Amino acid sequence: MKALLLAGLLLLHSAAFAAPGTGGPKKLVLIAGTKSHGPEGNGIHDYPWSVRLLQVLFERSNVREQVQVETHFDGWPKNPGTLESADTVVLISDGRDGHIGEEAPHLATEERRALMERQIQRGCGLVTFHFSVFAPEAFRDQVLRWSGGYFQWETGGARKWHSAIRVVEDDLQLPRPEHPVVRGVKPFRLRDEFYYNLRFAEAPGRVVPLLAVPQLDGREPDGRWVAWAVEREDGGRGFGTSCGHFYNNWKNDGFRKLLLNAIAWTARLEVPPSGVEAEYVERADILEALAKRPGTSGESGNGGGR
Repeated sequence: MKALLLAGLLLLHSAAFAAPGTGGPKKLVLIAGTKSHGPEGNGIHDYPWSVRLLQVLFERSNVREQVQVETHFDGWPKNPGTLESADTVVLISDGRDGHIGEEAPHLATEERRALMERQIQRGCGLVTFHFSVFAPEAFRDQVLRWSGGYFQWETGGARKWHSAIRVVEDDLQLPRPEHPVVRGVKPFRLRDEFYYNLRFAEAPGRVVPLLAVPQLDGREPDGRWVAWAVEREDGGRGFGTSCGHFYNNWKNDGFRKLLLNAIAWTARLEVPPSGVEAEYVERADILEALAKRPGTSGESGNGGGR
């Protein structure tokens, strides 16, 4: 009897901490940081609205039967244990710029970094978006291993930027059009606050450029990259983009599809040949869609708006 009980407990433990991709809908955990850059709804660093929009887009997409979307606001889940069963974690938040701002949520405390490390080791995906790609040198090795690249605002511990920021409008290039994240994405034009001259992992063949901005005066060979993917040694996947300053860019078909593809890909979902397809949804329609769902707290998988 004791042997049977022990075997049952081991099975439950294995199921609770199973590696991503082991059957059933993929669990997408979307985390919105506290709104910065003015009031909510002003269209700049509108993290809560971006997360609400992504939830509705996935639930109306051509992969809706294959995903379970869970949303969290104010920077971190109230029950962090929910990450233990995530197939991918998406961070749409601030990061720290020297003495300005806070660390990205997954880097903010030793406890969170340890929790995130456990998810990485079991193969969980990770997506960093715009300001959340900022990271200090103290966490450099972890961040490069987790997501492949970051915005480096210090050099040798001094406030001497390796990376740079510029607002431009340009025709974006797709350096690796054969990559699954680019399925169904046609070259597109975008105006954004691009971070560039980013720091990437020195892992030949693992970090793949997905978007490049020709107009930026970036260092060769990777200074113009503004979106990238990485396949980690642990089998997990990461994606990062420095795009995302302006909320209205979600209306851009190419940008929207690329991000939906990237989230699905990091969750180890097979990206459809035409990409993840979902039409843009206005804010009133988002609220209406979320209001029809059971529960609206934004926690534990019910995902509603606030």
